[in-house]
Amino acid sequence: MSIPRIVAIVFIYLLAAGGWMILGTATSERSTGSSNHLAREVAQSWGGPLIQRAPSIERLEDGRAVEKVVPSATNLTVHIDEDARKKGLINYPTYNVHMDAIWTIANPSAQEATYAFHFSFPNPGGTYDSFVFSINGENQQQHIDTQGGLSSKLTIPADKETTVRVSFITRGMETWRYQPGSHSGRVRNLKATITTDFKNFDYTNDSISANTAPVDFENGVKLVWDTDDLITKRDLGIVIPEKLNPGPVTSRITFFAPVCLGFFFLLVATITIVCRIPIHPMHYLFVAGGFFAFHLLLAYLVDHLTMSMSFAIAAVVSCALNGTYLRSALGGKFPLAASLGGQGFFLILFSYSFFFTGVTGLTVAIGSVATLAVLMRVTAQVNWFDVFQHPPKKPSKVTVRTTPIDDFLDTSDTGNPT
Repeated sequence: MSIPRIVAIVFIYLLAAGGWMILGTATSERSTGSSNHLAREVAQSWGGPLIQRAPSIERLEDGRAVEKVVPSATNLTVHIDEDARKKGLINYPTYNVHMDAIWTIANPSAQEATYAFHFSFPNPGGTYDSFVFSINGENQQQHIDTQGGLSSKLTIPADKETTVRVSFITRGMETWRYQPGSHSGRVRNLKATITTDFKNFDYTNDSISANTAPVDFENGVKLVWDTDDLITKRDLGIVIPEKLNPGPVTSRITFFAPVCLGFFFLLVATITIVCRIPIHPMHYLFVAGGFFAFHLLLAYLVDHLTMSMSFAIAAVVSCALNGTYLRSALGGKFPLAASLGGQGFFLILFSYSFFFTGVTGLTVAIGSVATLAVLMRVTAQVNWFDVFQHPPKKPSKVTVRTTPIDDFLDTSDTGNPT
């Protein structure tokens, strides 16, 4: 293998890498360039992150608030159903939530007292289905303004208590939170239960985690917070898991493509050296084109098909292109199984590792070491001096012209010239 050929192959590699940088940037712009705008559209139509605050309760005297009151008990039941919405190349983690809360307000005094109860909706512009507002089990029919919230006056006899229930179904995105001590910082007899239809949940930042271990059931989990007397300004809540986003994943796969091609070029070069198969830089150019076809198809198929289906189609097409081309161009001596296996390992497996968070680096590290081990074993007996030395130049022929005097002079051993 001569130096000019090596330079040509390096140039082809850099040319392909530049193409991938352009394609990856274009895919990234398509997926994230309008993500803020699309996120606002989804939030307007579906709802954004929801924060449900505990109600504000105040004791009244002569119509004026004189004291903030903490509910003597809070019983909160929440069920969250994941319902992701796709806009462009982004899957937004939207959900439906059914909240059923009962607050108990006690009057410990020796005389009847009046309390002002105010409930704020988590999304002032949201939609609320199956809404229930009841006092001591009796449904209340009154005007409700989601912007200003729900207000009611409660008259509680001496040494008695009243229960207020609010229940509804609404929609949100990304996170759901409940702030139990948002007004006073103190929570008494809190019993909160959250169930989901998904298992890969996470707690929101700076929130109170469940004080019992999550319980798996069917396709979801059950989380329970159970406290007697809690002083906190922190909330409790969970993060809705995000589905695989085609745009960002495709961009990362595309930007990583030069690494995959570099490994495959090394494999092809090793095979041609060990098997003594002549190969031209143009062969490398077409192989790079076969690799590029995978990412080009993937980038635009995800607009119309699922990520898994797009990946499978692009992988089959790319492997078929390179496998059949190398077999046809380099003859029957080139091992087709090695070509397909190498592309499946370096392109398909490495790219598929981006589907799983946190395993890409480990996959590439293991693959690199395994590749090194195989190449060292296969090329151990190769004479690299023969591979990289220039072919010896053949001596040029010397043509001797004859003249009449040469014809006259006879230098043979038969005798002297006459």
